[in-house]
Amino acid sequence: MSSNDDYWNEVAVADGELMRRAQAGEDGAFEVLFERHRDKTFTIALSILGDAAEAADVVQETFLKAYRKLHRFREDGAIKSYLYRTARNAAIDALRKRRTDSTPLEHADGGERVLLDPTDRPDQTFQKKTNLIELNKALNSLSEEHRVVVVMHHLEELTVEQIAEELQIPVGTVKSRLGRAREILRRKLLGTVDLD
Repeated sequence: MSSNDDYWNEVAVADGELMRRAQAGEDGAFEVLFERHRDKTFTIALSILGDAAEAADVVQETFLKAYRKLHRFREDGAIKSYLYRTARNAAIDALRKRRTDSTPLEHADGGERVLLDPTDRPDQTFQKKTNLIELNKALNSLSEEHRVVVVMHHLEELTVEQIAEELQIPVGTVKSRLGRAREILRRKLLGTVDLD
C-alpha cells in the first residue's frame, strides 16, 4: 500500500467512507474493510460450523460476494450488516450441506483463532484455549435454530427485535430460543469453563 498506508492511521474512518473510496477504485480501501471485519466474520462462521477450515472458506466467500456487489452499497452500516448476515447464511448453508452429505460433525479442536494477550502466562493462554474449545463444543451441541439466535445476539450484537425481523419469526420465539439456548449452554459449561 503506497499512499494508502495512512488508512491504518485513520482508525476513525467509517465503513461507509471506506466503501465510497473502494467504489471509486481507491487502492487499499476494501482491504481495510476486510482487515476490520475479518475476525468477527470468522468468529460468526466458526460459532455455527465448529470447524476452522470451513469457517475460513465462509469468510473468503463472504468477502468475495461483498467485493462483487461493491457498487450496491449506499448506507454506512450496510457493509457490516451485509458481511455478518452473509457469513451467517453461508455457514448455515454449509452446515446443512454437511448434514445432507452425511459427513460427521467435527468440532474445532484448537485450530480456532484465539485473541491472546502477550502478557498472559502460559497457564492463562492454555485456559483461554481450553475455554474456547469447550464453548465451541457446547455451541455445536445446540440445534441450528438455537445456535443461530445465540450467534446473532451475542456475536453480531443484534437486538431481539432485529433477530425476529431478519429471521421472520415472532419476538417471543427469539426470546424463547435465546433463553433455552442459554440454559443448555449453562448446563453444559458448568464446571468445564474456568471463568477466572
